[in-house]
Amino acid sequence: MSDIVLQLVFGAACIALGFCAGLSLSWREYRRGKKAITLPAMPRTDRQQAYWLLLVALLAVVSTAFAAMQSAKQEACNTEFRTTLITRSAITAENQTHLDDMIAAIADASANPQPDSRERMEQAIIDYQNWVVEAQRQRAENPLTDPKCGG
Repeated sequence: MSDIVLQLVFGAACIALGFCAGLSLSWREYRRGKKAITLPAMPRTDRQQAYWLLLVALLAVVSTAFAAMQSAKQEACNTEFRTTLITRSAITAENQTHLDDMIAAIADASANPQPDSRERMEQAIIDYQNWVVEAQRQRAENPLTDPKCGG
Protein backbone atom coordinates (compact mmCIF):
# COMPACT_ATOMS: atom_id res chain seq x y z
CA MET A 1 0.00 0.00 0.00
CA SER A 2 1.41 3.40 -0.89
CA ASP A 3 2.23 5.97 1.78
CA ILE A 4 -0.48 8.34 0.62
CA VAL A 5 -3.22 5.72 0.87
CA LEU A 6 -1.90 4.57 4.25
CA GLN A 7 -1.87 8.13 5.58
CA LEU A 8 -5.36 8.73 4.18
CA VAL A 9 -6.71 5.60 5.90
CA PHE A 10 -4.94 6.51 9.16
CA GLY A 11 -6.31 10.06 9.06
CA ALA A 12 -9.85 8.86 8.26
CA ALA A 13 -9.67 6.35 11.12
CA CYS A 14 -8.57 9.08 13.53
CA ILE A 15 -11.40 11.35 12.39
CA ALA A 16 -13.94 8.52 12.69
CA LEU A 17 -12.67 7.63 16.15
CA GLY A 18 -12.84 11.26 17.23
CA PHE A 19 -16.37 11.54 15.83
CA CYS A 20 -17.49 8.42 17.70
CA ALA A 21 -15.84 9.68 20.88
CA GLY A 22 -17.68 12.96 20.49
CA LEU A 23 -20.99 11.17 20.01
CA SER A 24 -20.35 9.04 23.08
CA LEU A 25 -20.12 12.06 25.35
CA SER A 26 -23.33 13.06 26.98
CA TRP A 27 -24.07 16.75 26.72
CA ARG A 28 -25.50 18.74 29.54
CA GLU A 29 -26.97 22.19 29.59
CA TYR A 30 -25.91 24.45 32.42
CA ARG A 31 -27.77 27.63 33.28
CA ARG A 32 -26.18 30.70 34.68
CA GLY A 33 -28.76 33.31 35.19
CA LYS A 34 -30.45 33.79 31.83
CA LYS A 35 -27.53 32.31 29.93
CA ALA A 36 -27.53 28.60 28.92
CA ILE A 37 -24.21 26.86 28.29
CA THR A 38 -24.02 23.39 26.74
CA LEU A 39 -20.94 21.38 27.70
CA PRO A 40 -20.04 17.73 27.56
CA ALA A 41 -20.53 15.93 30.82
CA MET A 42 -17.22 14.52 31.96
CA PRO A 43 -16.99 10.88 33.05
CA ARG A 44 -18.09 10.55 36.62
CA THR A 45 -17.14 7.00 37.54
CA ASP A 46 -13.69 5.52 37.80
CA ARG A 47 -14.54 2.99 35.09
CA GLN A 48 -15.56 5.73 32.63
CA GLN A 49 -12.37 7.66 33.36
CA ALA A 50 -10.29 4.50 32.89
CA TYR A 51 -11.89 3.88 29.48
CA TRP A 52 -11.10 7.42 28.36
CA LEU A 53 -7.51 7.16 29.60
CA LEU A 54 -7.06 3.83 27.77
CA LEU A 55 -8.48 5.32 24.58
CA VAL A 56 -6.15 8.33 24.75
CA ALA A 57 -3.17 6.09 25.56
CA LEU A 58 -4.01 3.77 22.65
CA LEU A 59 -4.25 6.70 20.24
CA ALA A 60 -0.90 8.03 21.47
CA VAL A 61 0.79 4.64 21.00
CA VAL A 62 -0.70 4.12 17.54
CA SER A 63 0.24 7.59 16.32
CA THR A 64 3.77 7.25 17.75
CA ALA A 65 4.22 3.84 16.10
CA PHE A 66 2.99 5.20 12.77
CA ALA A 67 5.37 8.16 12.97
CA ALA A 68 8.26 5.82 13.86
CA MET A 69 7.50 3.60 10.85
CA GLN A 70 7.47 6.60 8.53
CA SER A 71 10.70 7.90 10.05
CA ALA A 72 12.46 4.53 9.66
CA LYS A 73 11.36 4.26 6.04
CA GLN A 74 12.62 7.77 5.30
CA GLU A 75 15.91 7.03 7.08
CA ALA A 76 16.48 3.97 4.89
CA CYS A 77 15.71 6.02 1.80
CA ASN A 78 18.10 8.79 2.85
CA THR A 79 20.88 6.28 3.57
CA GLU A 80 20.49 4.66 0.17
CA PHE A 81 20.50 8.04 -1.56
CA ARG A 82 23.58 9.22 0.38
CA THR A 83 25.49 6.03 -0.50
CA THR A 84 24.66 6.38 -4.19
CA LEU A 85 25.57 10.05 -4.16
CA ILE A 86 28.95 9.38 -2.53
CA THR A 87 29.73 6.63 -5.05
CA ARG A 88 28.77 8.79 -8.02
CA SER A 89 30.76 11.71 -6.61
CA ALA A 90 33.84 9.48 -6.40
CA ILE A 91 33.33 8.49 -10.04
CA THR A 92 33.10 12.16 -11.02
CA ALA A 93 36.24 13.04 -9.05
CA GLU A 94 38.13 10.19 -10.71
CA ASN A 95 36.83 11.37 -14.08
CA GLN A 96 38.27 14.83 -13.38
CA THR A 97 41.63 13.25 -12.53
CA HIS A 98 41.67 11.31 -15.82
CA LEU A 99 40.67 14.44 -17.73
CA ASP A 100 43.45 16.43 -16.05
CA ASP A 101 45.96 13.68 -16.90
CA MET A 102 44.87 13.70 -20.55
CA ILE A 103 45.15 17.48 -20.82
CA ALA A 104 48.54 17.43 -19.09
CA ALA A 105 49.83 14.73 -21.48
CA ILE A 106 48.59 16.65 -24.53
CA ALA A 107 50.02 19.93 -23.22
CA ASP A 108 53.36 18.27 -22.45
CA ALA A 109 53.51 16.66 -25.89
CA SER A 110 52.69 20.02 -27.50
CA ALA A 111 55.15 22.00 -25.38
CA ASN A 112 58.01 19.50 -25.78
CA PRO A 113 57.73 18.16 -29.31
CA GLN A 114 59.48 14.86 -29.86
CA PRO A 115 59.22 12.21 -32.58
CA ASP A 116 56.57 10.33 -30.58
CA SER A 117 54.53 13.40 -29.47
CA ARG A 118 51.62 12.60 -31.76
CA GLU A 119 51.45 9.02 -30.46
CA ARG A 120 51.56 10.23 -26.84
CA MET A 121 48.67 12.65 -27.50
CA GLU A 122 46.66 9.94 -29.25
CA GLN A 123 47.37 7.49 -26.42
CA ALA A 124 46.25 10.07 -23.82
CA ILE A 125 42.98 10.56 -25.72
CA ILE A 126 42.46 6.79 -26.10
CA ASP A 127 43.14 6.25 -22.39
CA TYR A 128 40.62 8.93 -21.50
CA GLN A 129 38.01 7.46 -23.88
CA ASN A 130 38.53 4.04 -22.28
CA TRP A 131 38.04 5.61 -18.88
CA VAL A 132 34.84 7.31 -20.05
CA VAL A 133 33.41 3.91 -21.03
CA GLU A 134 34.35 2.54 -17.59
CA ALA A 135 32.85 5.59 -15.85
CA GLN A 136 29.58 5.15 -17.76
CA ARG A 137 29.48 1.50 -16.70
CA GLN A 138 30.09 2.43 -13.06
CA ARG A 139 27.38 5.11 -13.17
CA ALA A 140 24.95 2.60 -14.69
CA GLU A 141 25.70 0.23 -11.79
CA ASN A 142 24.95 3.03 -9.30
CA PRO A 143 21.82 4.80 -10.56
CA LEU A 144 20.25 7.56 -8.51
CA THR A 145 17.26 6.29 -6.57
CA ASP A 146 13.68 7.14 -7.41
CA PRO A 147 12.79 10.53 -5.92
CA LYS A 148 9.48 9.12 -4.60
CA CYS A 149 11.57 6.90 -2.30
CA GLY A 150 9.73 4.15 -0.54
CA GLY A 151 6.42 4.85 -2.28
